[in-house]
Amino acid sequence: MSLVTWVIAGIGATIALLVLLSSLYVVKQWEKIAVIRFGKIVKIVETGLHFKIPFIDSIQRVDLRMQTVDLKGQLAITKDNISVGIDAVVFMKIEDAEKLILKIKNYYNAVSKYAQTSIRNVIGRYSLDDLLASREEIAISLKNVIDELTKEWGIDISRAELQDISLPGDMKRAFAVQAEAERESRAVLIKAKAELEASTMLSEAAANMKDPNAMQLRILSTINDVSKDQSNSIVLALPLETLRSSGIQGLAGISSINPEYKKS
Repeated sequence: MSLVTWVIAGIGATIALLVLLSSLYVVKQWEKIAVIRFGKIVKIVETGLHFKIPFIDSIQRVDLRMQTVDLKGQLAITKDNISVGIDAVVFMKIEDAEKLILKIKNYYNAVSKYAQTSIRNVIGRYSLDDLLASREEIAISLKNVIDELTKEWGIDISRAELQDISLPGDMKRAFAVQAEAERESRAVLIKAKAELEASTMLSEAAANMKDPNAMQLRILSTINDVSKDQSNSIVLALPLETLRSSGIQGLAGISSINPEYKKS
């Protein structure tokens, strides 16, 4: 064979090798590939090494991993006509690669736009108080609304979360005043309850003090408390009932107890 023949053969072999190599493709574990032949999807291939017909088949990759759609600074109006700012996030995963390719062109942008519309509609069903108290319920409602449409595109909405709810400045001040008033109200109620309990205990103590023996014990306890400082002179005014209960009658009785009293 001549040199020219060898050159032509070498070029042909090189071209054939390049075509063969370009016909091989690898599907990663986290994706699926649609093989398109003459404008039609002929098969969906999964993980591994695959071959396509050169110049006839084309492929389109679909990532199956979880994706997030951020909804930052979405303005919405509640049922009671209060404007709030919502930060939310939606988690989505592709379930059907063929549906996704056939039914939607830019699925990420479509889901983002629809989620923005849905969050305004969902927030509009709740008053401000319900919105602040039912964040989990609202997130579930948002997830269900978005998922209802995206199922037709082969996309599953796994979860939706409300990250933050921003209130206007005047509403924040109003809530602060309300919270302060509630704390003061609770403080008054606690103080009133304590006074009621104290008055009840004092009433029971006063009723118990009608017993002369109880009164005498109380007097002795008081004397014991105040007699610790011996530098003071203590004068006690004792009621006659207490003296009579002790068997002491008038001045004569006192003098009988203290002989020094007679001499005076």
